[in-house]
Amino acid sequence: MHRRTSALLLCTALATVLPGPLALADDGGDAKVVLPGVPERLSTQQKCTAFKGRATSDAPWTRHALGLDQVWTLSQGRGVTVAVVGTGVSDGPAVLAGRVDAVGDAGEDCVGRGTFQAGLVAGATTPGQGFSGVAPQARILAVRGTGVRGEPDPARLAAGVRAAAERGAGVITVTAPLDGADKAVRAALAVATAKDALVVAPAAADSVPPGTGTETPPEPAPEPPPAVLAVLDTGPQGTRPDTAPPFTRADLTAPGDALVGPGPVGDGKWTGSGSSLAAAVTAGTAALVRSYHPELNAAQVRERLLRTAYPADLPALDPYGAVAGAGIPGAGPAAAARPEPVRPASPPDTAGARNTALLVAAGATGTALLVAFLAVILPRGRARGWRPGRLGTQGPGGNGGTA
Repeated sequence: MHRRTSALLLCTALATVLPGPLALADDGGDAKVVLPGVPERLSTQQKCTAFKGRATSDAPWTRHALGLDQVWTLSQGRGVTVAVVGTGVSDGPAVLAGRVDAVGDAGEDCVGRGTFQAGLVAGATTPGQGFSGVAPQARILAVRGTGVRGEPDPARLAAGVRAAAERGAGVITVTAPLDGADKAVRAALAVATAKDALVVAPAAADSVPPGTGTETPPEPAPEPPPAVLAVLDTGPQGTRPDTAPPFTRADLTAPGDALVGPGPVGDGKWTGSGSSLAAAVTAGTAALVRSYHPELNAAQVRERLLRTAYPADLPALDPYGAVAGAGIPGAGPAAAARPEPVRPASPPDTAGARNTALLVAAGATGTALLVAFLAVILPRGRARGWRPGRLGTQGPGGNGGTA
């Protein structure tokens, strides 16, 4: 298992430089599955992603780590729309079919990154596959936030957040960090706040920019706006590699390394890493919360995700805790009236049982006394012919008796 995890991490790291499929080995050393690395962007010489990935029935490590099978008994995100602002989202994969709406041309994903993110958010459970998104019954709203080939475009990213909020998305996740000093970003977030949409963004870039060396370390990602939930990626061991892109501020960590998800073509699976993927996982969790707790507004959902997270230097996402944990103070009368789904088991009410037991015991005692009484009185009554006896008289020989 350890070697399989190491191989998966190695493949993810190589995905930025090797566009073709990468072989993963099982514990026995035989080739078991081949997954391609999902690209972040395409050069002008590269054609749109057409590789169909590889089929695998294995469940990703995140399914167990996040406790998804447990939380799905409470919520699967039904009724919530999550906007993915990035390279676009294709509804070609079976795990997304019929649940993707698009703004403009965002229904086409030339790169594949946005489809991968959408799968992490809301990929459906399908027979024979261990993969599933965090909120498999949520809907996806695809919004363009980059160039068609994934070129970074801060203005388009901000416009995408605004468009997603105006189209009614309850949760919005983006493919790149948001700059809190950017006026367009602040204006878009004001619209999101007014529309009660929670914005989840990566706290760091997904990879170090090409050409960056040890002599010129990469600049940290800009500080995100206060209202944005900024998420940092971690791997199966709960840590980030030393070479991971730097960040300025993060609110939460979530699985973001060596993830598995769908690509834009076919039903095969891909692998990928980065904080934008951790943000997608967190956005899926926010959808679970908003579906199960519709009385909470976006700010309260954000607070709930943070307050129920596993404590650490940076809190770690806990989907089950976020959905089933204690209520948020001040969440309103609806929240106060709703019974909490998880609480210590109460001891059974045994008062009625105790009363019944006492009555039975009393009845049994009375019956025993009556039987004893009759056992003594009846024979003596028969011997006297049922005539009353006289007390205090002496029979012959001084023995007490009857006349």
